[in-house]
Amino acid sequence: MRVQIITQLFDPENAIKGLSFVKELASHGYDIEVVTTFPSYPGGVIYPGYRMRLFQVEYVEGVRIVRLPSYLSHGKSAVGRLISYASFSFFAFIYCLIFSKRPDVIYSYYPPMMGGVTSALLGLIRKRPFIYDVQDLWPEALVATGMLKSERVIRCLDSIINWIYRRASAIVVLSDGYKNTLISKGVPEKKIYRVYNWCDETRIKINSAFCSDAKEYFDVVYAGNMGPAQALTYILKAAKILQDEGNNKIRFTLIGDGIECNDLKQQAAFLGLNNVLFKGRVLPELVGAELQAADALLVHLADEPVFSVTIPSKTQAYLAMGKPILMAVAGESAEIIEKARAGIVSPPCVPEEIARVALAMSKSSPSQLVSFSECAKDFYINNMSQRNGVEKISFLIRALIKNKS
Repeated sequence: MRVQIITQLFDPENAIKGLSFVKELASHGYDIEVVTTFPSYPGGVIYPGYRMRLFQVEYVEGVRIVRLPSYLSHGKSAVGRLISYASFSFFAFIYCLIFSKRPDVIYSYYPPMMGGVTSALLGLIRKRPFIYDVQDLWPEALVATGMLKSERVIRCLDSIINWIYRRASAIVVLSDGYKNTLISKGVPEKKIYRVYNWCDETRIKINSAFCSDAKEYFDVVYAGNMGPAQALTYILKAAKILQDEGNNKIRFTLIGDGIECNDLKQQAAFLGLNNVLFKGRVLPELVGAELQAADALLVHLADEPVFSVTIPSKTQAYLAMGKPILMAVAGESAEIIEKARAGIVSPPCVPEEIARVALAMSKSSPSQLVSFSECAKDFYINNMSQRNGVEKISFLIRALIKNKS
């Protein structure tokens, strides 16, 4: 059973459905080929050890990885992003149509729209089913982050996305909110499958030698991208409130990079914050140690309707780490944390509430913090682990192959 996975985002980039997913899926008896590009996310620079070329093939534990060229753009320009997505999708289409073996199933993971168009056309031409994995709702996500404002373009993208939904044999979504949104767009419920994302469990191993027992602060840690969607300026405002109130034992540590990172550093300096620490990008093998050293882990997204139906990918990593979570995201993400009893929820983009919740967590008893941690890990293992997710996707692939034969 041959599965062809088309994704512009793949290892060594931090992809949810990256190499660990592919190897787990291959263990179910599939011959897998990954069609991707050369790694450059999020900095927009090709990773060391790689260089842009027309064609490159790697084999990793029996998995064939084909790398194709693409235009690099990870900045604020919506046009640049679309050109990047389109260039990869074009080369992927040509390669898959002319040079690759005919798969039994095509699995489209990333980019959101262009990858779906490529997979839909390939499925149509090669008469093969394709699975559309929806990680972002387009055009809603582009509108929410301010990257798209033209009503004409929005309507055009919406019509293309709806065509992809119609062509897809099955659609995998990461939340019930996404599922309900697609149903409201007229997508048949029977072709939509909710499969929670998981974290890359190989990348959060703890290097105990890296952790420190000295605790000067109650450390609330954010790890991830720093862009418009994350709206971290409100976290700085919450830090300012705590500092002005004399609560100087709470610190927000921001790990990662992104297009708004420099602006955030400038804002922190302007506000005179001594309770915010920017650590920059951390090597993947050290991320687990950073998270484990935290007292609480922070999730925050802009207060936009599209984000109320999503589950930020860091949620799974935080739950898997077994740490108390400060969830400042509206909707389904907050409901999961409350259901799991894994932390405390705050409205997003309300600095006063974020500050209040951070203070409440810092004053929680040791037994309450331990309870948050244990509940977080239990919920992840029982509901969001990679093994659970891959089993569901494998079942779906086999069903599509059986129906086609």
